[in-house]
Amino acid sequence: MKKSFLNQVAAARRWQTGAVRAFTFTELLVVLAIVATLAAVFLSASFTTKERTLRAECVSNLRQIATGWNMYQRDYNEMMPCHWPGYASSGGTSNPWRTYEAGRVQPGLTGWALNGGDFGGPAGPWNLGLLFATKLIPNARVFYCPSLARISITRSYDYYAAISNSWPSTSLLSGDDIVRTGYSYFPQGRKQVQLGDSGGHLGPAAASGICPGDNCTPLRQNDIDPNKSIATDLVNNTATLSHRASGSVAGLNALFPDGRVVFQNARSNPQAFDPLLWKSSTDTTYIGNNPGNFRYVMSLWQP
Repeated sequence: MKKSFLNQVAAARRWQTGAVRAFTFTELLVVLAIVATLAAVFLSASFTTKERTLRAECVSNLRQIATGWNMYQRDYNEMMPCHWPGYASSGGTSNPWRTYEAGRVQPGLTGWALNGGDFGGPAGPWNLGLLFATKLIPNARVFYCPSLARISITRSYDYYAAISNSWPSTSLLSGDDIVRTGYSYFPQGRKQVQLGDSGGHLGPAAASGICPGDNCTPLRQNDIDPNKSIATDLVNNTATLSHRASGSVAGLNALFPDGRVVFQNARSNPQAFDPLLWKSSTDTTYIGNNPGNFRYVMSLWQP
């Protein structure tokens, strides 16, 4: 493209002067500026196309999760997959990371651990891990948004299929017994409770499912608020948001009980992306470590 453009300029100069002379420095700068602009436009379009492809795959994953979630309730008397034990019954004090954990493993071995490893509690599975354990979603790749693999290896399927490509498992050298997914699983009930966020808001109670060994009261499908999301792309901090555009946050997908997946962004839903609620990951009260702010933001996704 650059050579063709230069040839056209040279031809025009021959027609005007009858001879070919060297380009001036200013003319060369103009040509380079045009080429740089065209390259930037091309790269931007290419990035947008790739991001749209990844986002479409992420939406497909969430729809499969919705199908598995509804089948689970059909098989288990309208009960939904449970949270990490204690999450819904703990008055909102449990950390948000418990919503994306699938269970615990013993590093170097395949399958769920017999106990909870470093915290000595149960080992799972829970959350989305139950959909795999019950074979309602036999392919665990569904639990990982492909966009997240660009951000961290610990947000990819391959990291948790370390032993003979078998999920769940982590390598012995990693020493990591936690199986994380790429989505925050957080069904919300109709009952309004104090969320404990920085603004003192009321919002839907966390809706738990079957909780073996826990004292929480399981909620049935009819107890779920149909206008509140049941799962979203990972909500942890702005740096780990799955979908980005030109380096900035583009938004996230929210899954609702009826199976709809709705893309949320700061333009259409600015309150949910309030920087004061999310904060930087260097702040000890960033959203992934702030149960109140996490629950409030999760209540804001729009169907």
